[in-house]
Amino acid sequence: MSTVLSFDLGATSGRGVVFSLNNGKLTEEKIYRFKDYQLIDSTKNQIYWNIDKIISEIKQIIVLASTEYSIESIGFDTWGCDFGLLDENGNLLMLPLCYQTMLQAEYLHYGMSLPNVFQERTGIANASINTSSQLLFLKDFYPEVLKKANHLLMMPDLIQYLLTGAIWTESSIASTSQLFDIDKHQWALDLIELLGVSTSLFSTIVLPYTQIGEIKLNNKKILVHSVMEHDTASAIFALPSNDHSCFFLSSGTWSVLGEKSERGILVNQPLNSDYSYEQAGDGKILKLKNLLGMWFIEEALNFVNQSQSITIQQIQEMLINCSPIDFFFDNQNSDLINQEQFVEKLKKYGEFHQFPSIDEPHQIFLIIYQNLAFKYATVLENLAQSTPLSTLFLFGGGGKSKFLNQLTADLIQSPIAVCYSENSALGNALAQFLAIETIQNRVELVSIVNENYPPIYFYPQKSEEFNNSYNQYKQFMRRNY
Repeated sequence: MSTVLSFDLGATSGRGVVFSLNNGKLTEEKIYRFKDYQLIDSTKNQIYWNIDKIISEIKQIIVLASTEYSIESIGFDTWGCDFGLLDENGNLLMLPLCYQTMLQAEYLHYGMSLPNVFQERTGIANASINTSSQLLFLKDFYPEVLKKANHLLMMPDLIQYLLTGAIWTESSIASTSQLFDIDKHQWALDLIELLGVSTSLFSTIVLPYTQIGEIKLNNKKILVHSVMEHDTASAIFALPSNDHSCFFLSSGTWSVLGEKSERGILVNQPLNSDYSYEQAGDGKILKLKNLLGMWFIEEALNFVNQSQSITIQQIQEMLINCSPIDFFFDNQNSDLINQEQFVEKLKKYGEFHQFPSIDEPHQIFLIIYQNLAFKYATVLENLAQSTPLSTLFLFGGGGKSKFLNQLTADLIQSPIAVCYSENSALGNALAQFLAIETIQNRVELVSIVNENYPPIYFYPQKSEEFNNSYNQYKQFMRRNY
C-alpha cells in the first residue's frame, strides 16, 4: 500500500487529504479543512494572503497525518496568478497580494493596456489579476519591495519553499502568469523585461512528478513532489478519460469551461483571443474560458436566507417541472457582479429590459441556473467547432445541481459526466502516485479513477420550451452585448 498527502488550497479554504492506494483500491481520509487566511487592509483597499497561518495549518495537518499514516509524498496545488517575493537572504519581503485586490474598481486598469504580444506569446488575455498586472501594481505601490526582491515564487512554490527551502516553479502554475511562453515552455524573459522587472526573479521551470525536496517534522523526513500545481490543471488531470481531446466544466464559485488537447493541435494554430491557454502539466494544453458561476447562487442564497431558510437541495426540488422565464443576462455583466446587492441589481436590470418580475425564490434561482446553462451551451458551441463534443466532464461543487446538469445536457445534446467533486485533491494525489511509481501510466490511472470514483451521467432529453428560450437568449445577447 502507498500513501500520499494532498494539499488543495482554494481562495476561501484549504484542506489536507490522505490518499492510500492498495491493489487498485483508493481510499481517502480528510484530515481537516482550514479557512480565513485572507487579511484585509481597509485603509488601502487591498487584500493579502496570511501565509503564516497557511504554513502553520499545513504543518499541523502534516503532523496529524504522519502520526496515523506512513506518508511517502506530499504535493500542493492552489489557485493561479498570485505570488510571493523573497529577498537575497530568502526572507519574504511582504505578504503575498491576493488577486481579489486587483478586482477593486480603482485597480482594474492594471495590465489592460499591455501590447498584444503578451497574449500572443503566453496565451493569456490581459486581465488585472494576472501576475504581470500585479507586478505593475507593485511597481506603483511598493517599488522598494521590487528593488529588494531576489526571487518570485507562485503560491504553491512559495509554500513548498517555506517548508523545504527549495526554489522551483512548476509549469502549470507558471502558465497562469501571462509571463510563460506557451510554445517554448519557458519564461518569456523578453516580456518580463518589457514590464521593467528583473528576469533574475524567475526560477527554473520543472514539470510535475519532480522531487522538490523534503519536509522535516518531528524527526521524520517526507518527500515533496511537484504535481499539477494549478488547481484547475490538477482537477483535469483526474478526469476519467484517455481521449486525445476532451471537454470539461469546472463548476464552482467560478466556472471554467474548456478543452484539453494535444499541444500541437492548439499551439500550431492562431490563438483565439476569447480564451486563455494554459499548461495542463502533462504535456497537453488547456484552452479555457473563465466565467462566474455558483457565485450567483451563493449571492441569491444569502439574499433569500435573510427572510427564510433554504438549501441547495430544496432549490432543486423547487425547480422540477418549471417552465423557463424569458429573463436574460450575461454572467460577465460587470454591472451585476459587484460584491454587494446582486439580487436587487438583477431585479432593476429586469425592470430596465421589461422582463417578467422575479419576486419568488424559485424564480430567482431559475433564471440564474437557466442563464448559466445558456452561457455554457454558447461557449461549448464555439469550443467544439473543430472537435466534436461527445461528453462534457463536470467537476466541482456546482455538480450537485441536478437541474443545472440536466438542463445543460439538454441544450448541448451531449451526455454530462459528473466526476468527483474534489477532483483537484484527487489529481494532486494521482500525480504523486505516478512520481513514486505506484501508478505506472495514464491508462492505469484512468482505470483507477473509473473504478473508485465512477462518474454520474446526465443524458440529453428533448426540452422544446428551454430550447426556444435559449434561442431568444442568443438573440438578446447579439442585440445587447
